[in-house]
Amino acid sequence: MRQTERARRGGTGSERQDFPETYRRELPLLTRFIMKHGASPQEAADAAHEAFATAYPQWSTIRYPARWLRTVAVRVYLRARLREDLPGELPTTRAESHVPTNIQLSDQEREVYTALADLPSRQRQVMAWFYDGYTIAEIADELGITKESVRQNLCRARATLKARRSQRGGV
Repeated sequence: MRQTERARRGGTGSERQDFPETYRRELPLLTRFIMKHGASPQEAADAAHEAFATAYPQWSTIRYPARWLRTVAVRVYLRARLREDLPGELPTTRAESHVPTNIQLSDQEREVYTALADLPSRQRQVMAWFYDGYTIAEIADELGITKESVRQNLCRARATLKARRSQRGGV
């Protein structure tokens, strides 16, 4: 693994302990990661911020911050979605000020997020981790599934995305 890649994943001591730098570097990446799971920019930003807020008190004990943040942020997003599916009115606590202003999506990125949102949940999870540069072994470890299952879900997701792209007239 290259040194810069190891640092991005939070595997070095100096990178791991610098919370403000990790926050600045990882917030846009983490927000996009959650969007790959089907979240709107607002939902993704909320989940990313909550993951960082959860991490802060225990920052010195987190071994791989980028992986930890992604795992926690996905759980936060999924819990929020579950709450939204419950009957009855829940108080709105999300504020527009949480949306990172430095995330600008191109038309191509919007198209990718829309296509990913149409995938089955497990395929979407695997693709999100894979697009963020994680290996098959790391994805299997994070999701608690076998490497073969990761490969199979990647293959199926790619086939589905390719078929949809060709249906829309893409190359």
